[in-house]
Amino acid sequence: MAITTEMIKEFANEPAVFGCRVAAGTEIEPKHIEHPMFLSDMVNSNLFTVDEALTIGQVIGVKTAKDCDALTAVTEEAVGGAVKLIKKDAAADKETEPEDVLAADSGAKEIEMVSSAQDGNTIIISIKEGRDIYLELPL
Repeated sequence: MAITTEMIKEFANEPAVFGCRVAAGTEIEPKHIEHPMFLSDMVNSNLFTVDEALTIGQVIGVKTAKDCDALTAVTEEAVGGAVKLIKKDAAADKETEPEDVLAADSGAKEIEMVSSAQDGNTIIISIKEGRDIYLELPL
């Protein structure tokens, strides 16, 4: 059973496992990820391991680098080293997110922001549309 868009935030720190076959170059969406509720039984049955699995929050929106079979962990190899950067600061969770601020503005458009690290040497930030954008990158 795949997760839904609404479940991404809830399961962002859970291991990501493909629930279906995904072709190379496909942008990973919630429909491609197996529901974490079922993972422990599958791991205990030795169907696969999640030792090297990235988290769901890291892989949603990232493109696959190779064809990936169902019930395989989403690893750095599967996404070609491109991994979304996740801010794990507890204080950041309490801050007002841009979507919340813009939702109050009746004419605001949806903002989509994707950050990823590729091969550990490059940070890619893609902002489709927005205003008053603030970026903070660790050195």
